[in-house]
Amino acid sequence: MQRNFDIEAFIRRRKQTRVIGDLLHDQAMDYLATLALLIRPQLVFGEYLQGAPRGSGREAQHAFKEFKSLYESTASGAPFRLIRELDVPLEILGSTPRLYPYEYDLRLAGRETPVRITSPVRWVVGFQGFELQRFRQVIQDPNRSTAELFRFVVHYLMLFYCINRAPGLGRLLLGLRFPLSFERLADFGDMPFCVLGSPVASHLPEESLVLRSTEIAGNATFEELVYETDIVEMEDTIRERLLKAIAEI
Repeated sequence: MQRNFDIEAFIRRRKQTRVIGDLLHDQAMDYLATLALLIRPQLVFGEYLQGAPRGSGREAQHAFKEFKSLYESTASGAPFRLIRELDVPLEILGSTPRLYPYEYDLRLAGRETPVRITSPVRWVVGFQGFELQRFRQVIQDPNRSTAELFRFVVHYLMLFYCINRAPGLGRLLLGLRFPLSFERLADFGDMPFCVLGSPVASHLPEESLVLRSTEIAGNATFEELVYETDIVEMEDTIRERLLKAIAEI
């Protein structure tokens, strides 16, 4: 049996979710800005990038060779179908990391089009000026600019490569309770993305509530919700490790 839709309770939970999401986003951005130097492409690829200082020739050469292989295996496949080669020195338009919304589509009975779901506590890491939403639009545009698509593919792959090779970065972020993972997202083929989580989980309520919400709002979007119990039950991994250590004595 379908539950009654409590609009007041739903609005309150959405407001709470938005406050929590904004606070966690700001904290994650603060950490990311502090760690940005560890993932700067200029320090990894040296003279293979325009305007970058000359680095260790052998290390930069090895890094660019690996990146070239990653680019060729990803960019040549669907949905990109790029045949453009990497020109050296490669132009990088932005190397400041930013957090973009983590989104996915949900199909519901009773709706012809899917609902775009957003997580308030997870984000896709990208470079400034390369919004994930615009990347998706470029891919879906039959009259897209090949040059713009090339720039998006190169910048997201380069960020993935730099983060993936940064020693200890994942462990450090996990210690800060913002776990880092690598995922493939719908609409982007085999491209790997860096996804940053947070100490709190968000949840998708029952589909009837999602459907009712979109009907009232008159749009096709919905944000996952954070419940107060998720905050109360937050795990403290350091506390648990210490308690386990002294319990064994």
